[in-house]
Amino acid sequence: MHQQIPNGIIEGEVVVLTFKINPIKESWADYADTLPKNEIDRAGEFHYPADKLRFTKCRSILRNTLSKWLNNNTKELNIALKTNGKPYLKGNPEMQFNISHTEGFAGIAFCKKYEIGIDVENTTRATDIDQVAEKVFTKSEKVKLHAETELDKRKMFFRLWTAKEAVLKNTGLGLTLDPKKIKFNLSTENKKYGTFECSQIKNSSGLRSVEIACPEPYIITLCASEESLDEISVLSL
Repeated sequence: MHQQIPNGIIEGEVVVLTFKINPIKESWADYADTLPKNEIDRAGEFHYPADKLRFTKCRSILRNTLSKWLNNNTKELNIALKTNGKPYLKGNPEMQFNISHTEGFAGIAFCKKYEIGIDVENTTRATDIDQVAEKVFTKSEKVKLHAETELDKRKMFFRLWTAKEAVLKNTGLGLTLDPKKIKFNLSTENKKYGTFECSQIKNSSGLRSVEIACPEPYIITLCASEESLDEISVLSL
């Protein structure tokens, strides 16, 4: 069921918009009329039409949402980059957002006042999970991974991987922080959200991981401050 962009967002709420990206049924040009010239130019730098579509559709939905909430023209919203490369809305730093996409699917997370991070992955994509795990997982995370059956191992890999990606995107640290320095603890029956431990992330103990319901074979993980999780609204566009 397709849902509409909500009318607004309040402090203590996270809004996640998810949507399909289909290069067969849609073109990047379908979304160009909401974008400013610099983003049209950036779209033109992508070689493949599917990459152009992912960029323009994500930016169009981002701009349409912010425009609705802030009563601004989509093209006049000044989306700039922080020194760490994380996009932000210039002139309205309280409105936090983060975008993630994979082949065929994307998600945008919004939060007022608190930083937000989201990661979307296709669990069927070609990935040597054992090789990647050796490079990015802690010892305890690898124990969790290898305790799974072959059938469930891939799913566990992406649960761990998307949580790490989401916290790196939340903090804006990206490739500057070795993922092995982040210890991720999965949610349990007695613990609603996953947690993080990292001496190089300020207040890492206050960050939480949330797995967002989405269609298979995709997985979405959100990283947000505990204070921002009073309510999570997930809408499929």
